[in-house]
Amino acid sequence: METSPQQTAEGMALVQVLAAVLDRLVCANAPLAQADPGQVTKFHALKAPGIGVQQYLERIHKYASCSNECFILALIYIDRLIQRNNFLLTELNVHRVVVTAVLLAAKFFDDAYYNNAYYAKVGGVLVSEMNGLEVDFLFRINFSLHVTPDLFQKYREELLSHSSTTNEMAAPAPMAPPPVMPAVQPVMPIMARAPIQNGGGIMQHHRHQVEMETVESSRPSGYPNTEKRRATYITPSPPPESARAGGLGLENPYLQRAN
Repeated sequence: METSPQQTAEGMALVQVLAAVLDRLVCANAPLAQADPGQVTKFHALKAPGIGVQQYLERIHKYASCSNECFILALIYIDRLIQRNNFLLTELNVHRVVVTAVLLAAKFFDDAYYNNAYYAKVGGVLVSEMNGLEVDFLFRINFSLHVTPDLFQKYREELLSHSSTTNEMAAPAPMAPPPVMPAVQPVMPIMARAPIQNGGGIMQHHRHQVEMETVESSRPSGYPNTEKRRATYITPSPPPESARAGGLGLENPYLQRAN
């Protein structure tokens, strides 16, 4: 579960480019959603949340502690959801779709992952709703969680390419160096003000190990070895009130699912 500074930086870069891709898709679908909202699903909220997609993904990345590969797998799962169900991704459903896709990716790929109750707190939804979203997502993609190495590498390269293009477009034109000014401490984002603390440690949890046999399958570079190993399922202690949904802009009207 522990990551190096380099892995953390790579994860944040993946989160940013994934958020940019999803934001662009949501904006492109906005006119279609206004003309024909389509069927209301379990993923739809009553109104658009007060937290953006990037901030939401940053929250998941910070507290879920899943591997960086999970965000690439999550994008693949979201793509399958859209293609196989003619699913229209909008500002009303993108948050629930994202947290569910990351949850499934972590369960499928990572050896150690948090349970649904913890993801529900991170995502700002009820535990019963998180369970229902997981099942609904699985049925919509026909339980297709396996990803070939070629497909994984293709999506990874597309994300990296999109990241490079975004950085080039955002790069400012050369200009004269600015005058020297006193250093100012940056304002910490709201995501960083709510560490998950329990007692004296960052996170306390109980580990339950269960021996499992894994079959050999082709996986892309970076996938864990497929030999016999022990998978660790983590039941964490719940975060305090300061780190829960109400303190991070996940307001109750958003959490109430549209019927």
